[in-house]
Amino acid sequence: MLEKTGMNACRLIDAESDFLPGLIIDMYDNYLVLEVLSAGAEYHLKDITSALRELFPQHNIYERSDVEVRKKEGLNLRKGVIYGDEPPTEIAISENNGMKILVDIVNGHKTGYYLDQRDNRAALEKYCAGKTVLNCFSYTGGFSLYALRGKAKSVANVDVSARALDTAKRNIVLNHLDPGRVKFIKEDVFQFLRKEKQNGHKYDVIVLDPPKFAESQSQLQKACRGYKDINMLAASLLNEGGYLLTFSCSGHMEPNLFQKVVADAILDAGRTGQIVEYLQQASDHPVATPYPEGLYLKGLVVKVF
Repeated sequence: MLEKTGMNACRLIDAESDFLPGLIIDMYDNYLVLEVLSAGAEYHLKDITSALRELFPQHNIYERSDVEVRKKEGLNLRKGVIYGDEPPTEIAISENNGMKILVDIVNGHKTGYYLDQRDNRAALEKYCAGKTVLNCFSYTGGFSLYALRGKAKSVANVDVSARALDTAKRNIVLNHLDPGRVKFIKEDVFQFLRKEKQNGHKYDVIVLDPPKFAESQSQLQKACRGYKDINMLAASLLNEGGYLLTFSCSGHMEPNLFQKVVADAILDAGRTGQIVEYLQQASDHPVATPYPEGLYLKGLVVKVF
């Protein structure tokens, strides 16, 4: 299936949404990367590994069970090779539209990359011709690659990680795009946006792809304040008719609530907007009918006036 799409990376198992609670398996070229998040999945790990070796005999298997949620199940954090070779420092993956991205499965976020944003990165491209683009929480610059391919006038990547920004630079070279149109800014996004507002700077397109603000239902109210704050700042920095691509990956944030928070933020910024596109996770991240929380990634494309 992947050969027909040109991809060499996808999600194979998406936990509850694939009826295997607590188990995530992502493929990056010839590496399978596992996150084992529940006691049940931990109990069956040997059987899972055996099945993967039978189904994917040419693949190495690496574990990234180094997330804090395991402690709630009484499990220790763990990562390392389960089968095969130690992974290289980076693996070059190909998305289904020819874009290549470097992934660090040992130290990168999650299992190495955000495969769920694949379609949304591509969706950005059509909004960027001749535009100034600000990519917030840019990580290794995935959205920026599509902005550049969409003939953006300039792109600014903002992230707190120097390591991620360095990878973003190499991703641009890897895809034969113009590094002269890109700035790399190592800074906290909230602080950066506030300074940009004070300095009167404006952009044509802003991407907000923050980390999860709500890890639990008890954190939802605080998360709403965070989403409202950052979207209000972004809306105030957009030129008339500019586009805001804004996302929430918090499963506890329902789509209608996220839309309301964004709408209130735009209003409080003294602007008005039109939602021109709804975005969500890629199709290899399905939603099981008994588990509506599986629709965790929500995105809006808002034209701001």
